[in-house]
Amino acid sequence: MKIIDFFKNHHIDLKDKILVVASSAGPDSMALAEMLNSQKEKLGYQLVLAHFDHQLRDDSFTETKLLEKYCHQHEIKLFNQKWAKKLQPAQGIEAAARIARYDFLTKVVKGINADYLLTAHHGDDLLENILLKLIRSGNPEEMNSLQEVGKMNGVPLLRPLLSYSKKELLEYNKAHRLNFIEDSTNQEDSTMRNRLRHHIVPFLKAENPDLLENALRYSHEMSRFKELADNNFQKITPQKFLKVAYRLEKEKLASFNVEERIYFWQNFIWRTWHERVNQNFNGYLLLEYQGYYYLSRHSLQAKPEVFKIEVDRKFDYQGRKFVLSEKQLSYPMAGDFWMQKVDFWAGSLLQTKLPLKNGHHVKSKKKFAQAGIPQYLRPYCLTIYANQIPVFVEKTYQSQLKSDKFIHYYVYEIID
Repeated sequence: MKIIDFFKNHHIDLKDKILVVASSAGPDSMALAEMLNSQKEKLGYQLVLAHFDHQLRDDSFTETKLLEKYCHQHEIKLFNQKWAKKLQPAQGIEAAARIARYDFLTKVVKGINADYLLTAHHGDDLLENILLKLIRSGNPEEMNSLQEVGKMNGVPLLRPLLSYSKKELLEYNKAHRLNFIEDSTNQEDSTMRNRLRHHIVPFLKAENPDLLENALRYSHEMSRFKELADNNFQKITPQKFLKVAYRLEKEKLASFNVEERIYFWQNFIWRTWHERVNQNFNGYLLLEYQGYYYLSRHSLQAKPEVFKIEVDRKFDYQGRKFVLSEKQLSYPMAGDFWMQKVDFWAGSLLQTKLPLKNGHHVKSKKKFAQAGIPQYLRPYCLTIYANQIPVFVEKTYQSQLKSDKFIHYYVYEIID
């Protein structure tokens, strides 16, 4: 069986593993379930099915009944969940359904400490995905998003049927007398995928009967090239900055041309947030400032706030936790300063000038510029006030005053 070759080729040992199969009761997922069920005793793994009822058709309950019957016959655990009508959006329902489905599936995997999530995507799905993404974006990574081995919401994801055609799976179902339910909406031409499936793909297959093999070869080659790029990119690691952005020295990408830099950040966004973006980084802000690149989401908007704090008592600021102490603690130190025993306040920097040791002042924007912190990130830098005077601004400034009568204070960020 080609599915056994899949596990061998990817060096996946299934002994004592728990496999969760995403099951729709359609012909593809029923074939996958039966293939795995037939080998579970021999290879020593546990099989679990998980079904998400979208409730988008009046007869969707029949899918659950079919799966319950199959699982009962073969002593297989079944997890089932309905998508509540009130959670279904009026627009973009296809994308929302996919997100809800994968959220359910990955929660099942994590909830039972399973090892893998398996889906029944096959060779025709792969070809359709390549064509669909070619039409919509032409982005090679998007065109190769249906990979044999990957991750979804932190869960190892396997697609062991990409070497099978739809025709082969239907023949398998017939040979093993498997019941399944065909989604009636698959026969409609309302979506681009269905139009490709009904009209374009048959024409292309007539031109070249080996088209699915070519699609799989394309996927393998693209994965190989991507792995080479990823290995090089992962040697360059942007650092988390103020918890809301990532920062990288510009010199780290100095040898890259413009297209390579764009691909680097697209790759980083995918690895960090699991989102595909175009060359404009839609939804993200990439900024060059004072020798650094800064990457963050567009939605950043810190609200100015100042509040009283107590020494050795933890406090929150802009989604992070801090503590001001006279002691040396084991937390990462954000900075320090010397000051007499006074009331302390914390929050945003509201003053435009910062006091110097000689009694003069320096503009805060000058200190921020020297520290390489762009305007939109400055409100996220923690400020400590002593009697309404700034004595510490995170990554930017600390009071220059020092005396034997002063106490040495430390500012720590508490990392969970």
